[in-house]
Amino acid sequence: MPVPPSNVRASTPTEVEPISLAPPPLLLATVGDAALLGARTAGTGSGSGAGSGTGTNATGPGSGACDMVGRLQQALRQRPDIRAAVARVRDQAQGRAVLLWDGDWRQTPGQDGKGLAGVRQAVALEVAFAPAECRAEPMRGLVLIHLSDAPAADRLALGRAVWRWSDLLR
Repeated sequence: MPVPPSNVRASTPTEVEPISLAPPPLLLATVGDAALLGARTAGTGSGSGAGSGTGTNATGPGSGACDMVGRLQQALRQRPDIRAAVARVRDQAQGRAVLLWDGDWRQTPGQDGKGLAGVRQAVALEVAFAPAECRAEPMRGLVLIHLSDAPAADRLALGRAVWRWSDLLR
């Protein structure tokens, strides 16, 4: 009987692990303090004055006030549901600002919708009812919204290299 060559090994079937097609785990999008240097904050918009009239930070005719960050910050601070939604992701944020929008609303772990859905809706509503000149204001970089004046307040960031407030409505 012939002897098989010594360099040939008998092979036995091995089990193959199935390839996982599941997406990688979703991480909360955050922005650290270094990236927030130079971010626009409340009180640094174009125009002058704080606005007048009725409604949430409404502007009167010809006032030219477009402090959209201040407008958003004031509106979001007044909403307990918004503060609660951000508080739910506080541990994941680890002291960093939660990034809501960077050209697209960011997906938040544990939510089906994007941009902390309730927060996204509140931001979109505030932007939609802002004066047209404010929605069209050219922006550069990030804006930072503080949800309170406390030293370790929850913060939200949004923006990209070049954008307009109206981009948040798309």
